[in-house]
Amino acid sequence: MTTTIATKQYDLTQSIYYIGKIPTKYFAVSPINGKQQEDKRIIIIPGNPGICDYYLTFAIKLFQATGSRWTIECIDHAGHSGLEANIYILQQQIQHKLDYITQWIPKSTNLILIGHSIGAHIVIEVMKSLPDARVTRSFLLFPTIERMAISPNGARLAPKFDNKFFRTAVASFAFLTSLLPNSILERIIRWYHYPQASDEDPHCIQATSRLLNKDVILNCLNMANTEMKEVVNLDIDGIKTNLDRLCFYYGQTDDWVPLIYYKELKEKFPQGQIILDSEDTPHAFVIKSSELIASKVAKEIQTLW
Repeated sequence: MTTTIATKQYDLTQSIYYIGKIPTKYFAVSPINGKQQEDKRIIIIPGNPGICDYYLTFAIKLFQATGSRWTIECIDHAGHSGLEANIYILQQQIQHKLDYITQWIPKSTNLILIGHSIGAHIVIEVMKSLPDARVTRSFLLFPTIERMAISPNGARLAPKFDNKFFRTAVASFAFLTSLLPNSILERIIRWYHYPQASDEDPHCIQATSRLLNKDVILNCLNMANTEMKEVVNLDIDGIKTNLDRLCFYYGQTDDWVPLIYYKELKEKFPQGQIILDSEDTPHAFVIKSSELIASKVAKEIQTLW
């Protein structure tokens, strides 16, 4: 089922795509009346949880800040749409994004990729399989691209992610929570994310409602478990090969990506575009800081297209 909502500033399309045989929720923010520039497109690769609704406000703000000219789209990670019970690990998520690009996006379209958190790792891997001319630039936001298991959050959570009982217990709790009436469930989510109502982002509330699904939770936790084990060494060669097309954006106080990772990357690649956030923005910026990060990314995009 596809729905398109037309506003005065943009068209919002939400649908389910089959990427191979995997049902995947998707959105696109595009110019009104289909007046987009078909030869250029911006794709957001989410973190974990990989629920695209978390990135909808960010996409809208980015669309507006870049002059409302280019379609911006985002897809869920495989298995994070709550439409099947299959479990997908990190390598399968990388292939899922490659399949999406090759299956649904014309080969003549130039791309800007935006990867958040583990999405940054996925972007680096995807770029290896695409022609250089295909990707104009990639923005890696709060990038978990190395030593995840020994970061402050990783050291605390990796043993839990590796525990099957823990994963099952969290999924069971999510299932029980999802049985609450929607009005109560949304109130709890609002309280958790937005103690101050002025900060509220309805798209993030919707995303967290979707997260409370046992199959989605199991996929998130199993994917996280493989992240801890596979995202270890920095991909020096992958970064070096594409350095002139990469922009890294690090947080000052990020327990998934501590400041030392930023400093060491700057030392390894002094000529790279490696930026340190000046606003103390949290790793999960989509909850409250979508407009801020969208404005920073937009300034860079406008120098490219």
